[in-house]
Formats: sequence, C-alpha cells, structure tokens
Amino acid sequence: MLKCTRNGCGKEYKDSTNDQMACQYHPGIPKFHEGLKGWTCCKTRVHSFDDFMKIEGCKLGAHENKPKHKDDDPFKADLTKYDDVLPAPAPAPASNTATPVKAVVAVPEQRAAEPEPIDEDPKGVAIAQGATCKRNGCQTAYASESVSHAPEQCRFHPGMALFHEGNKGWTCCKPRATDFDEFMHIKGCTLGRHLFVGTKPEKKVQADKCRRDFYQMGSSVIVSIYAKKIDRKASSVGFTPNTIKLHLVHGDGKVYDDEIVLNAFIVPEDSSFEYLSTKVEIKLAKSSPAAWTVLERDSA
Repeated sequence: MLKCTRNGCGKEYKDSTNDQMACQYHPGIPKFHEGLKGWTCCKTRVHSFDDFMKIEGCKLGAHENKPKHKDDDPFKADLTKYDDVLPAPAPAPASNTATPVKAVVAVPEQRAAEPEPIDEDPKGVAIAQGATCKRNGCQTAYASESVSHAPEQCRFHPGMALFHEGNKGWTCCKPRATDFDEFMHIKGCTLGRHLFVGTKPEKKVQADKCRRDFYQMGSSVIVSIYAKKIDRKASSVGFTPNTIKLHLVHGDGKVYDDEIVLNAFIVPEDSSFEYLSTKVEIKLAKSSPAAWTVLERDSA
C-alpha cells in the first residue's frame, strides 16, 4: 500500500485502483490568518485546527506518492503571512523624564488544566474497511480487529495544534517545525489504540439568534433568516402546519436551533426554502388568503 502525499488527502491506496477520481485534495497551501484557518485554493474557513483538518479537498485527481524536499517546500517562502496575527503592542507614550522606569507586572501562577480522558472505540463496534484513525498525527487505515485495536499500535498527539510566531507543534510535546509539512510529520508522543469511531459526541456550540423578517404576497409569506456561510449539507429546515423548525450549522461549527411558532396555519407540502449567500429564504404557503399582521404567534 502507498500513502498519498497530496495536501488534505493522506489516504493509503493501491496503484491498481488509482485513477483521476480517487483523490480529493487541496492544490493550494494552508492559510492561517486572524484566527481563521483554511486553504489558499478554496474559500472554506474554520476556527479550530481539528475542523481545518476535516476541510474536504476542492479538487479531484489521482493519488500521488512523491517525497517532499525542503528546497521545493511551498511553505518556505514568507511563512509569516500564514500565521495567526497577534496584535502589536501599543507604542509607549512620550516622556520628558531622562530615565524611563519599567513597570513590573506580577504574572499569576498558571495551573495545568486536567487532561481529558482519551476516547476509545467501544468493544465490538462495526468499523468500515479502510476507515482512517481519528487521532492527531496518525492517519492509519483500519485493517482488522486484531491488528488495528491492539495496544500501543497508534502513535498520536493527545494535545492540540499550536501555531505561534512561525513555529508549529503540539501542546503535548516540545518538537517544533517551521513549515507545515514538517509539522505534519512530527511523530506522536503517546502510544495507544487507534480510534476509528469513538464514543464522545461532537461538541456543538449554540450560535447567536439569527435576525429575521418577513413580507407577504397574496397566498404566500416570505421569511428571511439572516445567516452567512451556512453548511447546506448539515443544515435543515422543516415545516408543520403552524411551525418552522430550523437547524442551521454555520461555517465555524456553531449551531442555531430554533422553532418559530407561526401566527396562522400553512400548507407544509407546498412550502419551500432556499439557501442564499447571506440568508435562508423560506416561502410559506398560506392555508387561507387572510393577511398576516405578525409572523409569530407570541409576537407583540
């Protein structure tokens, strides 16, 4: 088995099954700026490194297994423009005194946070052949229960990615790299079992309430829910005779769940919605032609 070296892929493959639709990768390079992480070749931006690693490639092609050399490294030139930008300290005010006095600031002692328990696959859980290990720094494909779930088969990083002042590494160990490819090859500092499924539910952060308004045209009511960068595959809009049920997943992973209780009844099967660049536009089919004075039953 060969391992693909294209950005965003890293899957194992056989030459016999490799074709122009086998690899989904990023032809660009990582771009980290002002807390957002993504690739120069596509528009998706996220906040956490875990979400960055899950951004699907924007181009299809054949897998490649080419060794990367430092001299050809695309991250070598002007690396600082892809690092998180930290605010520069404010300039000191002008002083007429001959000898400036530096203020001494006491730094409180930092206590290490308690490490979270390491997630494990439940016993007997079904795992698809070829599934990739979810642990940071691993990427091993599932082969069999006896091999893939044996103790100390997985070498991984239990910490989080740490990018600061041009250096890249992990919070759980000391090795640091100056380019992204070297960072991806920092060997894990912990041994354990591979993780293909896990038991921890994904943490969902509730987004702020979305602004909305409405207008009506005879037999229909048009509702606008203002929300940018909605993940269309993960989001949903549902209808009942007197409610709109919203589940909107933002590009940064935050979730907005809401139920709008309508002031009058609608025909659910004739109602529809559409995701636009800055909003979700919903068209409600009225069950009677009467004009709506308000959208929601509890509106003032």
